[in-house]
Amino acid sequence: MRNKFKEHKLFFLILLLSILIISYVGLSIYNFYSLKRYDDEFLPNTYLERFDMTSYTFDHAGIKIDFYEDYILDKKIILEANSVPYEYTLKDLGIKIDQERTIEQVKKYQKSLSYSKKLMIINHKVQKTFPFLYKVDYEIIQNALLDLRSKVNTDPVDGYFDLSEGVHYNTGVHGFSLDIQENVAIIEKAVSNSITEGVTITLVGEKTPSNMNESYQTIDTMTSSFVTDFMPNTYLRNINLNTALGYINGTIVEPGEIFSYCNKAGPFNKKGYVFYYEFVGNGVCQIATTTYNAALLGGLEIVKRYPHAKKSLYVAGGLDATVASYSSGWCVDMQFKNTYSYPIYIKAYSVDGQAHVEFWSNHDAKGGLEYTTSSTKIGVRGYKSYLHTWKDGEEIDVHEIATTWYTEE
Repeated sequence: MRNKFKEHKLFFLILLLSILIISYVGLSIYNFYSLKRYDDEFLPNTYLERFDMTSYTFDHAGIKIDFYEDYILDKKIILEANSVPYEYTLKDLGIKIDQERTIEQVKKYQKSLSYSKKLMIINHKVQKTFPFLYKVDYEIIQNALLDLRSKVNTDPVDGYFDLSEGVHYNTGVHGFSLDIQENVAIIEKAVSNSITEGVTITLVGEKTPSNMNESYQTIDTMTSSFVTDFMPNTYLRNINLNTALGYINGTIVEPGEIFSYCNKAGPFNKKGYVFYYEFVGNGVCQIATTTYNAALLGGLEIVKRYPHAKKSLYVAGGLDATVASYSSGWCVDMQFKNTYSYPIYIKAYSVDGQAHVEFWSNHDAKGGLEYTTSSTKIGVRGYKSYLHTWKDGEEIDVHEIATTWYTEE
């Protein structure tokens, strides 16, 4: 009886094991053939970006891609050329979906999965997303870049002084020429794989440098100025005054450089000067005097200065400067040295019967000092001129500039 029970028990165990084995084998066979279809079909919950490709075969995926292609290629990107952004759609640039590579990346991924991994993805509804891959239509993209080049190519603009409000140096702009072929390669590389909406692709080109001087950017302040009056009704003399102002206007005196009035405004028989009273160019001394006083008030070093024989009416005694040029090439000159650490821009002009000479440089050029001049008469026709130095409203120094004797008042 006991043996018979053991035999029945063994039989049921064998039967149960057989059922399990048959079930496992059957399930394995079923799963195998069920998964076999995914050799040619997208796994469930497989996406190309936002598009669900579940149940699409690889051969028929192109139908769905074609249907949404215009929508997909409406994706916008930014091309930055010469630091300026330009918005394009992929379609504008001749960028197309590379269906073969897009689908092949999914095939390759699914092929790499083990049997159990595929089952897990299916059973647990794991979502997998792949990007669209792209290719470039060279004719379209070249035409698009040629059109862009017409917008971004620029000639260099040299640095220049803007005198509309005082004196300001504009540094100018480098020129730019878009490189078509190199940028085709840059865009192709950027979009050959996935690309994000709104991504910026920086394009390259050849820069043509402009002529500029960065030190001129330091010029931001009128450091000194001087004004002298002239008679509006002395027509020929005024021509000479304005001609001299025109010759020195815009002069830049570099640090350590010596300004020569004769070299800039002279000789005084060159173009623009006319005969007045005794000789050609008569009257240019007034502009030399105006410049001389602007230099004094700027605290600059005077290198050469000669007085008139007769005291001038347009400036205090001892503060005039005479100039003259001769056919031999010799010149009676007025010179000053730029002792600043910054360049000086001379702005010279006339308005309403006044001659103006302004020195423009950096706000730190004078080191916080201000200067004034004074004149004291000595004897019958003599004058002593003085330079006063001030800081924070207090006079800290005074010294004699020159002693001048005139032959007549």
